[in-house]
Amino acid sequence: MESGAHAGLQTAAQVDAQMARRKAAERKKWEKDVGGAGSAEQETIYRDASGRIINVAMKRAEARQKAEEEEREKAEAEEALKGDVQRAQKDQRRRDLADAKSLSVARYADDNELNEELKEQDRWNDPAAQFLTKKTAKKSVSGRPIYQGSAPPNRYSIRPGHRWDGVDRGNGFEKEYFASRNRKKAVKDLQYQWQLDE
Repeated sequence: MESGAHAGLQTAAQVDAQMARRKAAERKKWEKDVGGAGSAEQETIYRDASGRIINVAMKRAEARQKAEEEEREKAEAEEALKGDVQRAQKDQRRRDLADAKSLSVARYADDNELNEELKEQDRWNDPAAQFLTKKTAKKSVSGRPIYQGSAPPNRYSIRPGHRWDGVDRGNGFEKEYFASRNRKKAVKDLQYQWQLDE
Protein backbone atom coordinates (compact mmCIF):
# COMPACT_ATOMS: atom_id res chain seq x y z
CA MET A 1 0.00 0.00 0.00
CA GLU A 2 1.01 3.60 -0.37
CA SER A 3 1.45 4.12 3.38
CA GLY A 4 3.82 1.17 3.57
CA ALA A 5 1.40 -1.09 5.43
CA HIS A 6 0.82 -4.62 4.13
CA ALA A 7 -2.64 -5.58 2.91
CA GLY A 8 -4.44 -8.66 4.05
CA LEU A 9 -4.79 -10.58 7.26
CA GLN A 10 -1.95 -9.92 9.74
CA THR A 11 -1.15 -10.72 13.35
CA ALA A 12 -0.82 -8.07 16.05
CA ALA A 13 2.94 -8.61 16.24
CA GLN A 14 3.32 -7.94 12.52
CA VAL A 15 1.28 -4.71 12.78
CA ASP A 16 3.37 -3.58 15.81
CA ALA A 17 6.60 -4.28 13.91
CA GLN A 18 5.37 -2.28 10.90
CA MET A 19 4.38 0.64 13.14
CA ALA A 20 7.79 0.58 14.90
CA ARG A 21 9.62 0.60 11.53
CA ARG A 22 7.45 3.44 10.32
CA LYS A 23 8.09 5.52 13.48
CA ALA A 24 11.83 4.87 13.23
CA ALA A 25 11.84 5.99 9.59
CA GLU A 26 9.90 9.16 10.44
CA ARG A 27 12.27 9.96 13.29
CA LYS A 28 15.29 9.44 11.05
CA LYS A 29 13.79 11.72 8.42
CA TRP A 30 12.99 14.40 11.01
CA GLU A 31 16.53 14.33 12.44
CA LYS A 32 17.93 14.62 8.94
CA ASP A 33 15.68 17.61 8.15
CA VAL A 34 16.45 19.43 11.39
CA GLY A 35 20.10 18.45 11.10
CA GLY A 36 20.56 17.91 14.83
CA ALA A 37 20.09 21.62 15.40
CA GLY A 38 20.08 22.84 19.00
CA SER A 39 17.71 25.30 20.59
CA ALA A 40 19.72 28.27 19.29
CA GLU A 41 18.75 27.53 15.69
CA GLN A 42 15.15 26.84 16.65
CA GLU A 43 14.67 30.21 18.33
CA THR A 44 12.39 32.66 16.61
CA ILE A 45 14.28 35.30 14.70
CA TYR A 46 12.74 38.75 14.95
CA ARG A 47 13.46 41.36 12.33
CA ASP A 48 12.72 45.05 12.12
CA ALA A 49 11.10 46.86 9.17
CA SER A 50 14.38 47.03 7.25
CA GLY A 51 15.06 43.30 7.71
CA ARG A 52 17.82 43.51 10.30
CA ILE A 53 17.80 40.87 13.04
CA ILE A 54 16.66 42.13 16.43
CA ASN A 55 18.43 40.77 19.50
CA VAL A 56 15.52 39.98 21.84
CA ALA A 57 17.67 39.48 24.95
CA MET A 58 19.25 42.90 24.46
CA LYS A 59 15.85 44.53 23.95
CA ARG A 60 14.58 42.91 27.17
CA ALA A 61 17.64 44.15 29.06
CA GLU A 62 17.10 47.67 27.70
CA ALA A 63 13.41 47.57 28.69
CA ARG A 64 14.32 46.37 32.21
CA GLN A 65 16.96 49.10 32.52
CA LYS A 66 14.45 51.72 31.34
CA ALA A 67 11.86 50.52 33.90
CA GLU A 68 14.47 50.69 36.69
CA GLU A 69 15.43 54.21 35.59
CA GLU A 70 11.77 55.33 35.63
CA GLU A 71 11.31 53.78 39.09
CA ARG A 72 14.40 55.61 40.36
CA GLU A 73 13.20 58.93 38.88
CA LYS A 74 9.78 58.41 40.46
CA ALA A 75 11.38 57.78 43.88
CA GLU A 76 13.55 60.91 43.48
CA ALA A 77 10.47 62.98 42.54
CA GLU A 78 8.62 61.73 45.63
CA GLU A 79 11.64 62.54 47.80
CA ALA A 80 11.84 66.05 46.30
CA LEU A 81 8.21 66.70 47.29
CA LYS A 82 8.96 66.03 50.95
CA GLY A 83 9.74 68.93 53.24
CA ASP A 84 12.46 69.46 55.81
CA VAL A 85 10.29 68.08 58.62
CA GLN A 86 9.56 64.82 56.80
CA ARG A 87 13.24 64.35 55.97
CA ALA A 88 14.22 65.04 59.59
CA GLN A 89 11.59 62.57 60.84
CA LYS A 90 12.85 59.93 58.40
CA ASP A 91 16.44 60.45 59.55
CA GLN A 92 15.34 60.31 63.20
CA ARG A 93 13.49 57.01 62.60
CA ARG A 94 16.58 55.60 60.87
CA ARG A 95 18.78 56.64 63.82
CA ASP A 96 16.28 55.20 66.32
CA LEU A 97 16.27 51.87 64.48
CA ALA A 98 20.07 51.82 64.38
CA ASP A 99 20.17 52.57 68.12
CA ALA A 100 17.55 49.91 68.83
CA LYS A 101 19.95 47.23 67.57
CA SER A 102 22.20 47.80 70.56
CA LEU A 103 19.41 48.07 73.16
CA SER A 104 18.39 45.19 75.34
CA VAL A 105 14.88 43.79 75.11
CA ALA A 106 13.81 45.07 78.55
CA ARG A 107 14.24 48.67 79.65
CA TYR A 108 14.24 49.42 83.36
CA ALA A 109 13.61 52.51 85.51
CA ASP A 110 17.33 53.26 85.75
CA ASP A 111 17.70 53.59 81.96
CA ASN A 112 18.97 57.17 81.51
CA GLU A 113 18.10 57.42 77.81
CA LEU A 114 14.51 56.34 78.44
CA ASN A 115 14.17 58.81 81.31
CA GLU A 116 15.49 61.69 79.22
CA GLU A 117 13.20 60.71 76.37
CA LEU A 118 10.18 60.73 78.68
CA LYS A 119 11.20 64.09 80.17
CA GLU A 120 11.41 65.65 76.70
CA GLN A 121 7.80 64.77 75.84
CA ASP A 122 5.29 67.61 76.05
CA ARG A 123 2.01 66.68 77.72
CA TRP A 124 -0.95 68.98 77.26
CA ASN A 125 -2.43 68.30 80.72
CA ASP A 126 0.75 68.46 82.79
CA PRO A 127 0.24 70.98 85.65
CA ALA A 128 3.94 71.02 86.50
CA ALA A 129 5.01 71.88 82.95
CA GLN A 130 5.29 75.56 83.85
CA PHE A 131 8.05 74.73 86.35
CA LEU A 132 10.09 72.85 83.75
CA THR A 133 10.66 75.72 81.36
CA LYS A 134 13.90 75.58 79.48
CA LYS A 135 15.95 78.66 78.75
CA THR A 136 17.14 77.40 75.36
CA ALA A 137 16.06 79.15 72.19
CA LYS A 138 13.35 77.20 70.44
CA LYS A 139 14.24 75.80 67.06
CA SER A 140 12.18 73.90 64.54
CA VAL A 141 12.89 70.34 63.42
CA SER A 142 14.79 71.72 60.44
CA GLY A 143 17.07 73.68 62.78
CA ARG A 144 15.71 77.13 61.95
CA PRO A 145 14.46 79.48 64.70
CA ILE A 146 10.73 79.47 65.48
CA TYR A 147 8.63 82.62 65.15
CA GLN A 148 8.00 84.09 68.61
CA GLY A 149 4.62 85.74 68.61
CA SER A 150 0.97 85.15 67.88
CA ALA A 151 -0.07 83.95 64.44
CA PRO A 152 -3.43 83.12 62.92
CA PRO A 153 -4.18 79.38 62.99
CA ASN A 154 -4.10 77.26 59.88
CA ARG A 155 -5.45 73.81 59.00
CA TYR A 156 -2.10 72.06 59.37
CA SER A 157 -0.85 73.81 62.54
CA ILE A 158 2.22 75.05 60.70
CA ARG A 159 3.86 77.98 62.42
CA PRO A 160 5.15 80.89 60.32
CA GLY A 161 8.82 81.30 59.56
CA HIS A 162 11.05 83.22 61.98
CA ARG A 163 11.29 86.17 59.59
CA TRP A 164 7.51 86.62 59.17
CA ASP A 165 6.46 90.26 59.51
CA GLY A 166 3.00 89.51 60.95
CA VAL A 167 0.98 90.41 57.85
CA ASP A 168 -1.48 87.75 56.68
CA ARG A 169 -1.23 87.80 52.89
CA GLY A 170 -3.65 84.91 52.30
CA ASN A 171 -6.95 85.13 50.45
CA GLY A 172 -8.98 84.63 53.64
CA PHE A 173 -9.65 80.93 53.10
CA GLU A 174 -8.19 79.86 56.44
CA LYS A 175 -10.29 82.41 58.30
CA GLU A 176 -13.45 81.25 56.52
CA TYR A 177 -12.48 77.62 57.12
CA PHE A 178 -12.25 78.07 60.89
CA ALA A 179 -15.38 80.23 60.98
CA SER A 180 -17.29 77.51 59.14
CA ARG A 181 -16.02 74.82 61.52
CA ASN A 182 -16.97 76.91 64.54
CA ARG A 183 -20.40 77.66 63.05
CA LYS A 184 -21.07 73.94 62.43
CA LYS A 185 -19.99 73.08 65.98
CA ALA A 186 -22.22 75.80 67.44
CA VAL A 187 -25.24 74.61 65.42
CA LYS A 188 -24.60 71.04 66.50
CA ASP A 189 -24.38 72.09 70.16
CA LEU A 190 -27.58 74.13 69.84
CA GLN A 191 -29.41 71.20 68.25
CA TYR A 192 -28.29 68.96 71.08
CA GLN A 193 -29.48 71.49 73.69
CA TRP A 194 -32.85 71.88 71.92
CA GLN A 195 -33.29 68.10 71.95
CA LEU A 196 -32.68 68.06 75.69
CA ASP A 197 -35.21 70.87 76.26
CA GLU A 198 -38.07 68.89 74.65
